[in-house]
Amino acid sequence: MKIEEKAKAKIIILHIVSDVPGITYHLLMDKCLASLTMDYFSFAECFNELLSSNLIESISETDGTGAVTADSTENLISITRGGSAVLEDIKTTLSVSTKKFLSDAKADLTAIMAQRNSIKASVEVIDDTIYAVLAINEDNMPSFKTLIRCENQEEASSLCSKWRKNAFSARDSLRASLDK
Repeated sequence: MKIEEKAKAKIIILHIVSDVPGITYHLLMDKCLASLTMDYFSFAECFNELLSSNLIESISETDGTGAVTADSTENLISITRGGSAVLEDIKTTLSVSTKKFLSDAKADLTAIMAQRNSIKASVEVIDDTIYAVLAINEDNMPSFKTLIRCENQEEASSLCSKWRKNAFSARDSLRASLDK
């Protein structure tokens, strides 16, 4: 990868992370690959260089208790102050077509992340009983919330993980079964 191509790839990564704070690693990677300015290996190299330069940061998702579990596989990416400063200095070098791509990417990713962030799952202990607390928030209000009593922490964490992947279909299935 040429120096100019690498610089452009890093600017695209920084720009997307700045526009969509808390984006998941996989969404970021997919959108960067869709830009057609980098392949997976170029993305991984540029991402790791930005990470090691403290221009972006990556934190692991947790099971709702703060504990990282085996199925908490998503990393959430944010830009650092240093990354924001660098981006401000260099983003004027982007071409019109790249700016258009980034504008469209911001709209797409913001919608995806809003839906993703509306899904809530956590593990709570109430009176020595372990619960998986599963919810969907819409318009800043809970539209669905339930507590499921679990035998242990692992079962609760597993339910939380499954809920994050299937929340809307699970809610709709429950609603459909109640409407019969």
